[in-house]
Amino acid sequence: MNSSLFLAYGVLLTAASGIVYLGSMASLHTPVSTKALRKQQGLKETDDEEDDLSQGVSSEGAWVFPLLGSSVLVTLFLAFKYLDKDKIVLLVNGYFALAGSLVIPSVLIHLYKMGRGAHSLDAWTNQVLSCNLDLSWKGNAKSTSLIDFHMKWNRMMLYLLGVVIALMAVYLYTKHWILANVIAFCFAIQGMMLISLDTFKTGVILLGGLFLYDIFWVFGSSKFAGQSVMVHVATNFDGPIKILFPRNALEVWSDMSQHGFSSEVAFKFSLLGLGDIVVPGVFAALALAFDQHHASMKSPSLSFDRFNYRFNKPYFNACFAGYVLGLMMTMGIMHVFETGQPALLYLSPSCSLSVLLVAWCRGEWNELWSWVNPASQEPEKPVSSEAVKKQD
Repeated sequence: MNSSLFLAYGVLLTAASGIVYLGSMASLHTPVSTKALRKQQGLKETDDEEDDLSQGVSSEGAWVFPLLGSSVLVTLFLAFKYLDKDKIVLLVNGYFALAGSLVIPSVLIHLYKMGRGAHSLDAWTNQVLSCNLDLSWKGNAKSTSLIDFHMKWNRMMLYLLGVVIALMAVYLYTKHWILANVIAFCFAIQGMMLISLDTFKTGVILLGGLFLYDIFWVFGSSKFAGQSVMVHVATNFDGPIKILFPRNALEVWSDMSQHGFSSEVAFKFSLLGLGDIVVPGVFAALALAFDQHHASMKSPSLSFDRFNYRFNKPYFNACFAGYVLGLMMTMGIMHVFETGQPALLYLSPSCSLSVLLVAWCRGEWNELWSWVNPASQEPEKPVSSEAVKKQD
């Protein structure tokens, strides 16, 4: 293995592992025990908890992911094959630019709070621009809500929004791979924060379904499509849905040192799709939530909030180690056979089996399998004074 390729694999491994680690920490919620203590003492939830937008995924919903992923993949494959590729990429990148403008500020603020503390930005986040849109069809007997839209932007998010819009404009103009990586990084973190698996059964179903999905679309699809559908889409789609690093970086750098920016040596990229990061990542986040549940029940405290990471993490550590080993195995086999590999073929078993093995060794199998993640449940909505008046 030459030095440039080794460097590319190392950077991709570090980037993917870092996203899984940070995304898992960012996905934590304040434990149930802490919320109970706050309620007993008449304390309200923090804004971070009130504005949480995470979506719970059940075992029934987990089966949908491979089908939904297949539909999107086939649509992109056919679009690239029969339509103008440049127009499709421009359209989709425009969508990602718009989505990124909304996602990146909140991700950066949350990551800053993770490092500096929950109240480190209070002076910047206490001032809020609130937008509420409630469109209802009201009759004599009942009213039907057509649109119920609520959005809050604090001062820091508004400042960051301007910076991010400029960043997106530069990205759309240059398509630079470093900017694409920054955007993909934020999308991956946000994805892990948004998706909350309800049980480990759901996690195993999700990993198992996408395990088969990845194998089929990387290897099996060539039998009817004439080529690997997954590889074709991944290599043709020039957008922030993957982490990139040049596999000939040292050669390009050497040539540039001799010829300056007039160098004609082009970058050749190695890549890792966001699905190979986010999917195992949400399972790792579930393992971390289970560790947090254990620790908070043993030592409940008002200070044990979502930004408290100082507790034992046997399940998360095992899952994280399984992810790193699985990704190393993927890269090793890809290098030996010199062809794209379905990463979830190795990541799904390594992540799920590592967690199940720890549960078996610790004698906590039944507890693990029956535990329900509180973050996946719909929060109770407070009854408004207007609703109370109507009932009276």
